[in-house]
Amino acid sequence: MQNNIVVGFLFGVVCVAACSSSHSAGEECSSNSDCSGGLSCITLGTFSDAGCSSGPKACSKTCQSLSDCSSLGANYTCFAACDGTSVCGQTP
Repeated sequence: MQNNIVVGFLFGVVCVAACSSSHSAGEECSSNSDCSGGLSCITLGTFSDAGCSSGPKACSKTCQSLSDCSSLGANYTCFAACDGTSVCGQTP
């Protein structure tokens, strides 16, 4: 019985270390807790002639200029979001 408790405890410690991983910028998310430090789970927008529609959620951060996105990588720029804010988004 005591051995089972130790094995269960060790599995739990290993799982906490390996099973909980934070998402990097640009990765899909469902809540802020999914994202690495400094990033939030933000709904991305798609603009067309019909207006703005909400797209998928991804880990990113808000911005006011291109330089606000530089910490995420050279292929990130500051885009307008549907709610009037601006977010860092990845470009191809």
